[in-house]
Amino acid sequence: MRFSEHPLRRQIVGEMHLRRFPALELPAMAFQTVRLVDENDREKEWLILEQRCASGLDRNLRHLETEWSANGRLAWERHSEAVTTTLTSTSVSADAQFWSAPDVGPFSDTLQWMETLPGLVIRATHIVVVANDSYAEPVVDRADFHPGHLVSCIIGDSVRIWSDFRIHAGGYGRLVVAANGAADGEVSRSIQRIQELGNYRNLSLLEGTHRSIA
Repeated sequence: MRFSEHPLRRQIVGEMHLRRFPALELPAMAFQTVRLVDENDREKEWLILEQRCASGLDRNLRHLETEWSANGRLAWERHSEAVTTTLTSTSVSADAQFWSAPDVGPFSDTLQWMETLPGLVIRATHIVVVANDSYAEPVVDRADFHPGHLVSCIIGDSVRIWSDFRIHAGGYGRLVVAANGAADGEVSRSIQRIQELGNYRNLSLLEGTHRSIA
């Protein structure tokens, strides 16, 4: 190659390959938070993770995934700039009230655990994934999206998303995804792409705000 490569370029590319959204059986629901965790809270976070997952965790781990129930998984990822935690559930009935998180049971307990992890949340998203546009229609109707900010587009060949990228009740943004025949892996990759765009937008805006204040 004839160009000068940034010394951190390959590390950054490695970070992108580290990020992976869990495979989902539809319909499904997910909650994802992106947190800034300072050095003072790092060890506190490790101790909390050990209580939930396993004792004696390697402090160099960058990715951790565990089951919270037969139909749910919890994924934790530490990146250079932030920590992402994703809670997924596939034990969702087709007529569920998707925008009302359960207040009892294992899902509720794990969600509360995730929400009390150390650090400051800079992005939080409530994601609903359904089979096709027809199933998505009533979910979108009940999402309380702002009509002036609602965005809908197709990712790849068939996956369609809806969001207004605003903060809703409970402090979460809302994202609806319709698979429309796409394979499970493609659906997960599409969600990963759209989430990374939003996550890095917030990180970039936060950095810009700090610079302007300084």
